[in-house]
Amino acid sequence: MIKKGVDVLSSGKLTISKPEIVELDEVKLAGKSCSTTMEQKDVKIPNMVEEFHVGDIQNINNRINAPSSYGMYIDPPNWDPEKDEFTWFAAVEVSSFDELPVGLEGKVIPAGRYASLRYNPVEHKEVEPYSYLYRWIKESEYEQVGDFGFEYYEPFVGENTEYTLYFPIK
Repeated sequence: MIKKGVDVLSSGKLTISKPEIVELDEVKLAGKSCSTTMEQKDVKIPNMVEEFHVGDIQNINNRINAPSSYGMYIDPPNWDPEKDEFTWFAAVEVSSFDELPVGLEGKVIPAGRYASLRYNPVEHKEVEPYSYLYRWIKESEYEQVGDFGFEYYEPFVGENTEYTLYFPIK
């Protein structure tokens, strides 16, 4: 049961609807990663993502479901957002890891249940989707699991790309 007050987040006249619960199949990703802190993320991540989308993405031969792509965070155990680094992974879906280009790596999004939230950074500039989804899960009947989450783009077009944010739950 969702507690009152977390079904809709309002930003002026605009609102974000409550998250949806979805079941996802396993997804194989090929991409590029960087380590960063919360303090440095707004510079390091966009630079690496741009480099990936402009150059590296062209070398992935077994890409599927184009033009969609992913941005995935991976936190280390006992991650402290005030001081610890985390990993950001810019990626696309692939059919297998057989032909990974040099400099790219493979990761798997496991099959399972996820809380998802659609976010438009142009329409909802005043809203922080990560904080909202964390709070929504905490105040719901669900529990966040795992040390990762991801953004799904259809397609990625730069910093103002709409995306769906996913956190694994049980």
